[in-house]
Amino acid sequence: MNLQTDDHPTEMARNTVLTPVRVFVAATPAEWLPMRVLEFSIRERSSLPVELSAIYSHQRPIPQPKCLENRARTPFSFQRFLIPELCQFKGRAIYMDADMQVFDDIEGLWNQSFFDNHLLTVESGTQGRRSQFSVMVLDCERLNWKIEDIVADLDSGALEYRTLMFEMSVAKKIGYSVPVTWNSLEHYSAGQTSLLHYTDMNTQPWVSLENPNGHVWMACLRRAIESGFISRAEVAREVDQRHVRPTLLAQIDSGIDHTSELSVTAVIRDFAFQAPYHKLGKKWLGRLRTRTLYYVRLCQYLIKKL
Repeated sequence: MNLQTDDHPTEMARNTVLTPVRVFVAATPAEWLPMRVLEFSIRERSSLPVELSAIYSHQRPIPQPKCLENRARTPFSFQRFLIPELCQFKGRAIYMDADMQVFDDIEGLWNQSFFDNHLLTVESGTQGRRSQFSVMVLDCERLNWKIEDIVADLDSGALEYRTLMFEMSVAKKIGYSVPVTWNSLEHYSAGQTSLLHYTDMNTQPWVSLENPNGHVWMACLRRAIESGFISRAEVAREVDQRHVRPTLLAQIDSGIDHTSELSVTAVIRDFAFQAPYHKLGKKWLGRLRTRTLYYVRLCQYLIKKL
């Protein structure tokens, strides 16, 4: 953003310091690569300076509720409630999940008007899906969240997990003015989608060959590598740690965005890969679905090559 008038910048323009867009991402170390792709997708289009951090990197302990039914469904479910404290209860901040990709200037989200609200989000999900609080703009001065108090209220029955996570009941005033294009669930339209949310864990592009928008994410990863923002060695490290599928390296080396163009030899590399989220609990159905899709894809490749 250039602050100037004709050829002579004003004194105000010379002294103006743009406030960085503070983006906090819920993740674990296993989501390092998708989070970096998300960051790159924000930075390559942003007209404002950006400060992005994984919430776990702040090393703020999160207590666990006593009852199992009130405990976080994922290691990062409660991370979002740390953001106002991490901002010292000052200014605004954006919350996002790691499984996202941005296609528009983040300024359009960052400068949304709060009016009298404490939190802004999208009113409803796309494709008939439930609305989510996975993209939020927070007024940190009005959100006096302390994770210990939230957990204590869950333990006492003053809060329910459902209303906490799906209705954000710890926010007194919620505005639903963020355009739905800023949390498009598994649906991408070029020139219209501002943020694509890869919500289906079984088909996320970094762990699966089956996402219909996977080529969009892959193209962004390749741009990030070409620019030096992410290195091939870092992707190889994530493959070695079994955080992402091995075929990513084959796509990078061959310049392939569409997984349908992979060779049979490359696809076989994914045979022993199991996505990290399968370790989070009773994900047997997801494992079965993933394995079935793998065999179907492998058979398709073999038939095509014969």
